[in-house]
Amino acid sequence: MVGKNLWSRMIHSWLKSADLQSLIGFFFFTKSIGTASLRQFVVLGLVFSFFLQPAVAAAHSLFIQSGRYQVSKGQQTPLFFCFGHHVPVADAVRREKLAFVRVIDPAGKVNEIALRDEKSLHSYVVSYKESGIYTLVAETVPGYYTIYIDDKGREHHSLKPLYALGDKATKIVTSLRSSQWTKSYVACDRPSMPFSGEVGLPLELIPQQNIFSLKEGDSVVFTVKNEGELYQGQGFWDATYMGFSTESEDMYFPRTEVSGGQFILPIEHPGRWFVRFFTKTKAPENKHEMYLEEKRTTTLVFEVRNSRRRPRRSAP
Repeated sequence: MVGKNLWSRMIHSWLKSADLQSLIGFFFFTKSIGTASLRQFVVLGLVFSFFLQPAVAAAHSLFIQSGRYQVSKGQQTPLFFCFGHHVPVADAVRREKLAFVRVIDPAGKVNEIALRDEKSLHSYVVSYKESGIYTLVAETVPGYYTIYIDDKGREHHSLKPLYALGDKATKIVTSLRSSQWTKSYVACDRPSMPFSGEVGLPLELIPQQNIFSLKEGDSVVFTVKNEGELYQGQGFWDATYMGFSTESEDMYFPRTEVSGGQFILPIEHPGRWFVRFFTKTKAPENKHEMYLEEKRTTTLVFEVRNSRRRPRRSAP
C-alpha cells in the first residue's frame, strides 16, 4: 500500500525540482481531487510527475530471424530471435514472454511451433517443403515496463505494473504496457508471385515491393496496418542493417516520426535489415494504477543479397 511517507517524499522532491508554474498547476490539480482516497491521490500525483518528464528509451524489442533467407526445397534452417537493444543478437527470451511462434507456408497454412520452457534465443529448425514464400511470425505476451526514482534518487527498472511498486517510487520516469509482433520472410526456391507480404498481424509492417528482388540502391515503401486497416495516426520508425554498429540502439536510420501509415526505406547497403515501427498512446484513466502509456511495436527482418565479393576457390 502506498503510504503517507511516500507522499511527503514526493512533495519534498517537487519542492526541490519543479518550477513555480508546475507547482501552482499541481496545487489546483490536487484541490480538484480532494475526495480521492490516499492511494488514488498518490498515484495521481505520480501520474502528474510522469507527464512533466521527457520521454526516454524503453523496453526490449523483439525481432524474429532465419538462419538463411533463401533456401532450396527440402532444406532445413533454424529460426531464432533478437531480443533487446543490440543487432543482430542481444538477450535471451523467456518462454512466458512469447504468446506464440508460427510458420506460415506459401499456401497460407499456419504451423505452430511447440516452444521449450526455457530462457534462450528460442531457435527451432524449420523444414521448407514447398516452393514459395514462408513467413515466420511471433507475438509477445503484453507486459509492463517501468522506470522509477526512489527516495534516494536512484533509478530502477521494473517489469511490474505501477501498483506493485508500493511506496518505492517518488517519481515515475517511464510507465508502459508493451505489446509486440514480429515477422520475417524466407523464400523457398523461387519467391511467390505476385508478392504479398501481409499476414494479418494486429500491427504489421507490409512491404509494397517484392523483398527478394531488392538490391543496393533501391527503396522499399512500407505500409503500416492496425487491425487490418491502414494506420492513420502518428508513429515512429527506425531501421538498420547487420554490421552497421555494435552499440545499443545505434540505428543506421535513426528514429523518425511519421503519420499516415507509410514510409520509405532506402536500401543503401546490402545485408540483413531490421525495421521497427511503434506507436505510443496515453493509457485510459482507469488503467493509471497499472500503466501510463500503451506501446505497440511491430518489426520485420529481411535480407538484401549482394554479389559475391571473392571468386569461389577450386577444390584441392
